[in-house]
Amino acid sequence: MWQSEHLHEVPVLMVACGILDEPDQDPNMYASSIWPGIQNLLLAARAMGLGATPTTFVMQYRAELEALLELPPRVAAYALIPVGFPLGRFGPLSRLPVEQLLHYDRWTGRDNAVRSTARRRPGGRRP
Repeated sequence: MWQSEHLHEVPVLMVACGILDEPDQDPNMYASSIWPGIQNLLLAARAMGLGATPTTFVMQYRAELEALLELPPRVAAYALIPVGFPLGRFGPLSRLPVEQLLHYDRWTGRDNAVRSTARRRPGGRRP
């Protein structure tokens, strides 16, 4: 909610767009092609000390946004990415150990959690 109330204060608003094969195609077909580029943008911004976060709440107004930006019929907007100088805490990231997040083959409890990638045999088999 904070972001939507302060969007007008953000120094840079980027809109991630994709080019459709045909103007009448469902733009959601191409979303998987857009998000890796957005992730790279986020990593680059962070490396430069900038804060950025993709938002899709404006996509409820996709037609209005595309008209405002005068996008051609084959170009669709996918996300709004505010970029600016972070407020508050912006230090090193902390992450959970991979063993707490990754499971092997199926989600069946702690017995199937990955203990260490170093224990893997070639071909991904468990020892």
